Amino acid sequence: MENKNPKFELEPNRKVYFQLGLFIVGTVTLMAFTYKTPVYLTKKTTVDQIAEVPVVFEEKIDEPIIEIPEVQKLPNQTPTTPIVPNDFLSNVDPIKSSNLDPKIVISSTSKDPVIVDPFNVNLGDAPTLTEVVNYPDFVAKFDGNWTEFLGGELKYPEESIIFNESGTAYVSFVVELDGSVTDVKVLNQNLPKALQEEAIRVVKASPNWIPGSKNGENVRSTKKVRINFVLR
Repeated sequence: MENKNPKFELEPNRKVYFQLGLFIVGTVTLMAFTYKTPVYLTKKTTVDQIAEVPVVFEEKIDEPIIEIPEVQKLPNQTPTTPIVPNDFLSNVDPIKSSNLDPKIVISSTSKDPVIVDPFNVNLGDAPTLTEVVNYPDFVAKFDGNWTEFLGGELKYPEESIIFNESGTAYVSFVVELDGSVTDVKVLNQNLPKALQEEAIRVVKASPNWIPGSKNGENVRSTKKVRINFVLR
């Protein structure tokens, strides 16, 4: 025969455990039948906002009635005194002008009348486009870099190299209205002839210059440049 621990003997407490089980089962069954889904999960709550709009009653104002007065036609009346006499034109002597030139004749005490021509205004002498201006308002200038042009265009004459010739050529010329170069000459005639000819050739081979101007107009103007011939 097995000896049982009295602590683990359940038979004396059978009724208690049975009642406890009935209570738990009944409670769970009751909760299952009485459970309801929350309202916020099944139905969307809407909130209606009500705003009071004031009602404005416009008072109707009767427009005033404007009465147009009746216009009465005046009877025809002939003027008693004419504005212009009927014989006004008959008193005017016709004058036939034989001079088509619109000039004004002013009487004076002298015998010869003084004639004034309103269309003849003396504006002075017209500018001479062929005149060369030595001192323009804006002097002519080379359109680019003059030093770079000389470095690429200038050729030292072989004759001057043989005779070891060097010097500075002072060249004068005229810059025309279109920028072209004319009347090229060397001012210092003591320079060797070969160097003079090369200086003149280089200046003539230069592209068009920016012409000088006087009183806002392009003019023919003189220009002077210096060309150095140095043997190294």
